[in-house]
Amino acid sequence: MRRQVFGAAAVAALLAASPAAFAQDLTVTWADDSTSDVGYDPRVTQSRHEEQVIVQVFDQLVAADADGTLYPNLATEWIVADDNMSVTLKLREDVTFHDGTPFDAKAVKFTFDTITDPATGSQGAVDLLGPYSGSEVIGLYEIKISYTRAFPGAIASFSENELSPVSPSAVAALGNTGFAQAPVGTGPFKFESWEKGTQVVLVRNDDYNWAPEFYDNEGPSKVAKIIHRFINNAGTRVAALETGEVSVTDLTPPLDMRRLGDTDDFTTMVGVASGVPFSLMLNTSRGLFQDIKVRQALFYAIDRPRLAENLFFGLAKPAFGPISSGTPAYWSGVEEYYPYDPEKAAALLEEAGWTMGTDGIREKEGQKLSIHYASLLERDTAVTLQAMAKEVGMDLAVEIVTKAKQDELILGNDYDMGEIRWVFNSPSVLVIPFSSTNIPEPGKFKFNWMHWASPELDALLKQASVAKSSDEMLQSYADAQKMIMEYAAFVPVHDQTQTIAYTSSIDGLRFAPGNWQVRLYDVRPAE
Repeated sequence: MRRQVFGAAAVAALLAASPAAFAQDLTVTWADDSTSDVGYDPRVTQSRHEEQVIVQVFDQLVAADADGTLYPNLATEWIVADDNMSVTLKLREDVTFHDGTPFDAKAVKFTFDTITDPATGSQGAVDLLGPYSGSEVIGLYEIKISYTRAFPGAIASFSENELSPVSPSAVAALGNTGFAQAPVGTGPFKFESWEKGTQVVLVRNDDYNWAPEFYDNEGPSKVAKIIHRFINNAGTRVAALETGEVSVTDLTPPLDMRRLGDTDDFTTMVGVASGVPFSLMLNTSRGLFQDIKVRQALFYAIDRPRLAENLFFGLAKPAFGPISSGTPAYWSGVEEYYPYDPEKAAALLEEAGWTMGTDGIREKEGQKLSIHYASLLERDTAVTLQAMAKEVGMDLAVEIVTKAKQDELILGNDYDMGEIRWVFNSPSVLVIPFSSTNIPEPGKFKFNWMHWASPELDALLKQASVAKSSDEMLQSYADAQKMIMEYAAFVPVHDQTQTIAYTSSIDGLRFAPGNWQVRLYDVRPAE
């Protein structure tokens, strides 16, 4: 057995930390570009906005700083079996959920068992649990978690928001739907209210005294209230920041980042996210993208370096593969695939029988080369991609959709192309959009929107997850990235960049792992 024990002094300090003095009614108002239609249950979360709330309300079994370094959190010690088939966790004994019920081993078992229960509707969380076969409560604060096969990534998975322990009593009282609308965790902030389409309000957990050691603060946060306000328009978000209506804006336009950063009144921070970059997912189960030549033509039509520079002014890098360049196990060989080449794109379309029409859009057997592009995430990027595709005779028929509309299209398989990005600190994120088990079905929203089932790719991803050496793991992930690029149904566009601007009257904002969500526990009045 491999035993990882954290020094007694460090654990004692965590247990004995005295509550900090509260700041007088410090409120942080966060302007968010998106909202949720379903709620804030970590077991079923689908969006980065939901996780921005979840990371304040819930703790993880294992904490990770922005650079991915792991620390004890709700688990103070872990013992990994030599064969990687099980992990035993020892848990903190002084933690309570926001509803006053104790956090213990039964709560961890409940969380994991319900994640694997189809009735819960978990998606990414199921993948993060890996080959989970069950858990055994050994003692009130000790649990053994078992797997059907070796799972070396277990400890890192415990740091993900999706596996945050939930209150069993709250789920029992509210049901899964009700819990999502009034979630109960152990984190530094409690969920107070949710006005759909408008805002979410969180309030300080005055009992909080178990923060991981990488935080500056001890005890309850100096922030009394967090208001997550939905403001879809970027210009309106920035204007609200400048007038003092909000404290923080996310996805701040690059020109505004430059302008605000040059003043004393505002501070900016930039995070280059790991995980899946902003990408196009081409539906290979219907329509024009069943033809690989059409898929490859779209690849060659996109000038990714020019797009990144023109839209993000150096704050974002072009993406070349299915995981971003900052993600562990990134294979640089992806950069050799599909360089910008409109002549090559045109030649592939000609080979596929698509000839240029008088209106600049290609035709074949009386059909226009028109592609339904459901765009949720980046309107400016969608319009730029549309213009680039038109240069080679492809019509990207852009439909700007809501999250609810996107879900409807995916569940009904009524789209040609959609957008995805997934902030994640590990290459294992590839399982979420590429596993053959994650193809959407009626009533089951999953993330393989390409409808690509590849037993060979499934085997490579599984092989990477159980690799016994770093070299073996890297080779498996490299082979997986190569296969994905050759299939040409997943078009990376640019690495995700989180651009935060906030009032200089506060300090202590801290990126969560993956450099997308921002933890607000450490926020305090600026000195």
